[in-house]
Amino acid sequence: MCGYLGGKNMQREFIIFAGIVVVSIFMTLHSHNKQAMRDSEIRLSEQRESQENLLMQEGELIKLDGGVTLTKSADLIIIKQSNSTIILNEDDAREVIAFLGR
Repeated sequence: MCGYLGGKNMQREFIIFAGIVVVSIFMTLHSHNKQAMRDSEIRLSEQRESQENLLMQEGELIKLDGGVTLTKSADLIIIKQSNSTIILNEDDAREVIAFLGR
Protein backbone atom coordinates (compact mmCIF):
# COMPACT_ATOMS: atom_id res chain seq x y z
CA MET A 1 0.00 0.00 0.00
CA CYS A 2 1.39 3.38 -1.01
CA GLY A 3 -0.51 5.73 1.28
CA TYR A 4 -3.84 7.45 1.58
CA LEU A 5 -3.83 8.95 -1.95
CA GLY A 6 -4.30 5.58 -3.57
CA GLY A 7 -0.92 4.94 -5.12
CA LYS A 8 1.86 6.60 -7.08
CA ASN A 9 -0.34 7.38 -10.10
CA MET A 10 -2.77 9.25 -7.91
CA GLN A 11 0.10 11.20 -6.29
CA ARG A 12 1.52 12.11 -9.71
CA GLU A 13 -1.90 13.28 -10.94
CA PHE A 14 -2.37 15.35 -7.78
CA ILE A 15 1.05 16.99 -8.22
CA ILE A 16 0.28 17.78 -11.87
CA PHE A 17 -3.14 19.19 -10.91
CA ALA A 18 -1.63 21.30 -8.11
CA GLY A 19 1.03 22.60 -10.52
CA ILE A 20 -1.61 23.60 -13.05
CA VAL A 21 -3.64 25.39 -10.36
CA VAL A 22 -0.55 27.30 -9.14
CA VAL A 23 0.41 28.34 -12.69
CA SER A 24 -3.18 29.43 -13.41
CA ILE A 25 -3.33 31.55 -10.28
CA PHE A 26 0.04 33.13 -11.08
CA MET A 27 -1.02 33.96 -14.66
CA THR A 28 -4.30 35.46 -13.44
CA LEU A 29 -2.54 37.68 -10.90
CA HIS A 30 0.11 38.67 -13.45
CA SER A 31 -2.54 39.61 -16.01
CA HIS A 32 -4.45 41.63 -13.41
CA ASN A 33 -1.28 43.46 -12.30
CA LYS A 34 -0.31 44.17 -15.91
CA GLN A 35 -3.73 45.72 -16.60
CA ALA A 36 -3.53 47.77 -13.40
CA MET A 37 -0.11 49.08 -14.48
CA ARG A 38 -1.49 50.03 -17.92
CA ASP A 39 -4.42 51.84 -16.31
CA SER A 40 -2.05 53.67 -13.97
CA GLU A 41 0.18 54.74 -16.88
CA ILE A 42 -2.86 56.03 -18.80
CA ARG A 43 -4.08 58.03 -15.78
CA LEU A 44 -0.59 59.45 -15.23
CA SER A 45 -0.33 60.45 -18.88
CA GLU A 46 -3.74 62.14 -18.79
CA GLN A 47 -2.85 63.95 -15.55
CA ARG A 48 0.49 65.13 -17.00
CA GLU A 49 -1.24 66.39 -20.16
CA SER A 50 -3.86 68.22 -18.10
CA GLN A 51 -1.15 69.81 -15.95
CA GLU A 52 0.82 70.86 -19.06
CA ASN A 53 -2.30 72.41 -20.61
CA LEU A 54 -2.96 74.38 -17.43
CA LEU A 55 0.65 75.60 -17.30
CA MET A 56 0.50 76.63 -20.98
CA GLN A 57 -2.70 78.60 -20.34
CA GLU A 58 -1.00 80.36 -17.42
CA GLY A 59 2.06 81.14 -19.56
CA GLU A 60 4.38 79.01 -17.42
CA LEU A 61 5.12 76.35 -20.10
CA ILE A 62 6.04 76.38 -23.77
CA LYS A 63 6.25 73.25 -25.93
CA LEU A 64 8.66 73.35 -28.85
CA ASP A 65 9.22 70.92 -31.71
CA GLY A 66 11.19 67.78 -30.99
CA GLY A 67 9.70 67.26 -27.54
CA VAL A 68 11.47 70.22 -25.94
CA THR A 69 9.60 72.05 -23.19
CA LEU A 70 10.44 75.32 -21.45
CA THR A 71 9.02 75.81 -17.96
CA LYS A 72 9.17 78.94 -15.82
CA SER A 73 9.23 78.46 -12.07
CA ALA A 74 10.01 81.37 -9.74
CA ASP A 75 13.35 82.71 -11.03
CA LEU A 76 14.29 79.47 -12.84
CA ILE A 77 13.81 78.40 -16.44
CA ILE A 78 13.77 74.64 -16.94
CA ILE A 79 14.49 73.25 -20.40
CA LYS A 80 13.55 69.58 -20.76
CA GLN A 81 14.18 67.14 -23.56
CA SER A 82 13.64 63.40 -23.49
CA ASN A 83 17.18 62.63 -22.33
CA SER A 84 18.33 65.80 -20.56
CA THR A 85 17.26 68.73 -18.42
CA ILE A 86 18.87 72.17 -18.25
CA ILE A 87 18.05 74.56 -15.40
CA LEU A 88 18.87 78.24 -15.80
CA ASN A 89 18.48 81.01 -13.28
CA GLU A 90 17.31 84.46 -14.33
CA ASP A 91 20.84 85.83 -14.91
CA ASP A 92 21.84 82.83 -17.04
CA ALA A 93 18.64 83.19 -19.05
CA ARG A 94 19.47 86.82 -19.85
CA GLU A 95 22.94 85.78 -21.04
CA VAL A 96 21.44 83.05 -23.26
CA ILE A 97 18.92 85.53 -24.73
CA ALA A 98 21.70 88.04 -25.40
CA PHE A 99 23.77 85.30 -27.03
CA LEU A 100 20.87 84.24 -29.26
CA GLY A 101 20.20 87.87 -30.21
CA ARG A 102 23.67 88.35 -31.68
